[in-house]
Amino acid sequence: MQHTRTVTRIPAQAQSQGLCDNVTGDLQARFCFVLAFLTDVFVPLVLPFIQAKTVTAADDAPVDTGGGDTTV
Repeated sequence: MQHTRTVTRIPAQAQSQGLCDNVTGDLQARFCFVLAFLTDVFVPLVLPFIQAKTVTAADDAPVDTGGGDTTV
């Protein structure tokens, strides 16, 4: 078995036959537009807020190091 080696440092987009490769109808074109909008515009705008919330929630949570009864 031969191991693969990278050619460039920039990853290439996958070549696949998906929903938007061969648009044949009006409904499929609308789905492709919504999919492209969500992945190219909406996700990059919302992602920093999601990352900030997940980091904040993990950092603010109390850590139980007692391992048992928490009553004082």
